[in-house]
Amino acid sequence: MAAGAGDWTGSFLRSPLAPTVFETAPAVRPVLRAWLAEQVGARAETREPLRPAVDAWAVLDGGVLAVAHCRPAGPQDLPAGLHVVGFGAFRLVTAELGLARPLRPVPGEPLYDLDSLRRAHRARPAECPDAREQAELLATCVDARSLRWVAGALAAVRTPGEASALGA
Repeated sequence: MAAGAGDWTGSFLRSPLAPTVFETAPAVRPVLRAWLAEQVGARAETREPLRPAVDAWAVLDGGVLAVAHCRPAGPQDLPAGLHVVGFGAFRLVTAELGLARPLRPVPGEPLYDLDSLRRAHRARPAECPDAREQAELLATCVDARSLRWVAGALAAVRTPGEASALGA
């Protein structure tokens, strides 16, 4: 599944909400959703009255959030769209979509070995309790504050497979 030979900067923007969050451009969203549909990873959702609907997929050190609003978004609500959370998840997603990735780490990003990231992602079953909990935690992100908290918490915790994916 490839989005094309485009550059990541035309497909993802670093979010002002948290250093490890990337917003997905509208043209890439269907391709990213198709990739997510092919994955075996854990998924969770929240549907609460008067709150944004959130679908979340656990991917490595974070995951992907799909946010939809059933009413006009408030100033603290997460913007509608797809948000990639986590530097490892960002590296894996850009590679899997066939996008040219940053040659050097973006500010704050550790060094990753792409092959190790792919192995760690494929080795984590959907029924893994940690992955399920991670997806459920991501699905609670309905506003800027909760996303900052969850992104920070996930950045502080690495799975054993991800630790070996680090270049150091």
